[in-house]
Amino acid sequence: MLAAAAFVIGAAGGCNKSGSASVAQADRDPSAGAPTKEASGDKLKGDPVPAPAPAPVAAAKDPPVTNPAPPSNPPPPPIQAPPAQDTARYVAWMAQRGKPVKDTPREAVELRIGDWGFFDHGGGPGQALDRAGLDKASHAIQPQEQGHWHAFLATPGLDAAGALKRVAWLFSAGALVSPDPQQPKVTAPTLVKAPDGSIKLQGFVIYPPNMNAPMRITITATPTGAKLVNESAKSL
Repeated sequence: MLAAAAFVIGAAGGCNKSGSASVAQADRDPSAGAPTKEASGDKLKGDPVPAPAPAPVAAAKDPPVTNPAPPSNPPPPPIQAPPAQDTARYVAWMAQRGKPVKDTPREAVELRIGDWGFFDHGGGPGQALDRAGLDKASHAIQPQEQGHWHAFLATPGLDAAGALKRVAWLFSAGALVSPDPQQPKVTAPTLVKAPDGSIKLQGFVIYPPNMNAPMRITITATPTGAKLVNESAKSL
């Protein structure tokens, strides 16, 4: 019996050694099924590292909407000061005629054209004495037939309406430069140069206080003289 027991113990011990050997073998042989530490390390080392996800592309932003500048009206043109009055030649002309100016001489600068200026004098508003048109060549026209009317009507740049306005100013009248529907006989002014060199101005004016009684004025001028005719529109 003792011999049998010893045999059993010895067999058991052999089995333990055999199991230990099998486990050790499995650690050394990857084909045995259980992964070794080296195999596990190799697998982790060989795995690809995932690339970082690309950053999201921000959507392009539209430029901020700004309100357009409101349209602005251009500033009005600067107001030009009227030219200085040139009354010295008028004062000298009046003195030559024996009528020295003792009050205020004036020039209607808005009527100036070429070398011609238009003058009067007076002691205050509403007083207009000795009206005359003068150029720088000693020509003169007054509210009368005598005068250098041909030189005036031949002024370069002078048209019929401009001539009538200046004539009406000399006569202290108002110029009718456009046809009047209420006055069928009133026509636009004309300024005609004839082949013989004469110049004729014709147009309608009104003399205060008869503002509803147009008069047709006709000035026919030659280098040696002029003829002036006034006619009522009612008689035409």
